[in-house]
Amino acid sequence: SLLSLFSFRKRKKSVEQEASPSLFSRIPLIRDPNKETPFFSNVAVKKDYFFKEEEKEVENNIEKKENQESIQWKLPPADLLKTPPLPSALQMSLQESKGDAERLKRKLEQFSISGEIANIRSGPVITVFEFKPEDHVKVARITQMEDDLMIALKSRSIRIIAPIPGRDVVGIETAHTKRQMVYLKDMIKDPLFWQSEQPLPLVLGRHVDGRPAIKDLEKLPHLMVAGSTGSGKSVFVISFLLSLLFRHTPETLRLLLVDPKQVDLSVFAGLPHLLTPPVRESKEAVVALQWCLSEMYKRYRSLARFHVRDLVSFNEKTKKLKEEERQTHQDFTESLGEDSEELYYFSPQPYICVVLEEFGDLMSSPDRNRIETLVVRLAQMARACGIHLILSMQSPRKDVVTGLIKTNIPGRMSFKVSSRIDSRIILDEGGAERLLSQGDMLYLGPGQARPERYHGSFVKETEVLSVVQFWKRQAKTDFCLIKNGGEEGILHRNNEEISLEQDDNKYKEVFHYVSELKEVSASHLQRKYGLGYPRAARLIDRLEEEGVVGPARGSKPREVLVPK
Repeated sequence: SLLSLFSFRKRKKSVEQEASPSLFSRIPLIRDPNKETPFFSNVAVKKDYFFKEEEKEVENNIEKKENQESIQWKLPPADLLKTPPLPSALQMSLQESKGDAERLKRKLEQFSISGEIANIRSGPVITVFEFKPEDHVKVARITQMEDDLMIALKSRSIRIIAPIPGRDVVGIETAHTKRQMVYLKDMIKDPLFWQSEQPLPLVLGRHVDGRPAIKDLEKLPHLMVAGSTGSGKSVFVISFLLSLLFRHTPETLRLLLVDPKQVDLSVFAGLPHLLTPPVRESKEAVVALQWCLSEMYKRYRSLARFHVRDLVSFNEKTKKLKEEERQTHQDFTESLGEDSEELYYFSPQPYICVVLEEFGDLMSSPDRNRIETLVVRLAQMARACGIHLILSMQSPRKDVVTGLIKTNIPGRMSFKVSSRIDSRIILDEGGAERLLSQGDMLYLGPGQARPERYHGSFVKETEVLSVVQFWKRQAKTDFCLIKNGGEEGILHRNNEEISLEQDDNKYKEVFHYVSELKEVSASHLQRKYGLGYPRAARLIDRLEEEGVVGPARGSKPREVLVPK
């Protein structure tokens, strides 16, 4: 089938390592495995992202590493990120807090709302006053006081939590006149980030009282993010991906980035963790998601084969396989044939994080229905096998965040949005429309009754490029090859396009060659013409459609039907 064909080349490793299946052993290589020279050159590693004085050194280092038996990965140091300045006195002082507390209490008493300020929590961006109303006070009245309290405290923004879940107090959050920046480096150096029980740390930033806020994407297991322009949504997605690069090598994590605007995620071009260059078109996104679905099913077959329930248990079990057991699995999978639906893995597999930036644009494309179906299916089933989705959008409209998508993605996050309606769509309640810009967010995790407020960490583009550059020095990109569904006859190959006219010329040549044979296969054409598997398979399908070759016969070559 020409549907969702990816080709994947393993990095140069020892003979023993090459004997074990790669992440995509189901998919044939796009080069002749008998040849020593790789099909890929240093593709899609744009020189714009190299520091010119280091470019030659980087290429030499990569060449040396490829000649070694295996790549000894090194994790990037936190020093690649900007060192935060010394903490300044931006947090509200105790005296200022007490003054605001008194004004707050007097204003509420003017409306016959009596009580006391039970606690004050001050953080880098906001201060939370915990107001304990007297027994006769109706809590619903306090929620109607937002505008009046903004005037009384001269605050840019006020948000009321009535009540704080699990407590007998009402939270009144007020913004500082000056805010303190939250830096990603502080989050990376925090011990909470390096806890082993959090394999995919989701760095949110800081709590309202300044404590680090780090969740585990594996437990979410998927996340939906919304935020208008300037809210800090894109910076959060970038900082989250960057934080993963501090914990994972390309052998433990792979990324699939879909960026229709071709702006926000372009800084990650050339990263060894990428499965493909950032996907730009909706048709390519469909193919990428179809591949993810196929990969999910193969991983489930692998889990069933080894009698485990999740990827962590599978990786632990396959690491302990003896060489004889591994060879037995390899011989069996090779006997099934490269297109068999019974193939499975028997070596540790990495997590796969799929980021769909500007999801609203994808849902506005002609491929909307196919994208929604694939996203819902992945959200329903992909958790156990280590595939996680991040959906990012500017406006969470109902036609974008459909009922099925919302039901199957329990982790939701909203930065500042334009209206209360948008806030209710993403969080099931208002409040996100009153947030500040630049990283102020509300997070609603699985099982939470009310969203929590956090302040996202900031990272500069130069810091991102420094970390990406660190990984580029260790290995070349190891891309999959995306075929654009065959509908328009375009195959993206090392960032080049093969048109229908070129395929027609190649087809004529292949037709005359095949006519002299008794049987033929896609791999035969690959070796003969140096083609990638997707293009060779497409030519075989066309030969079948025109009656030149017979139907597929499992792992056997196809019979040639035309006379010599």
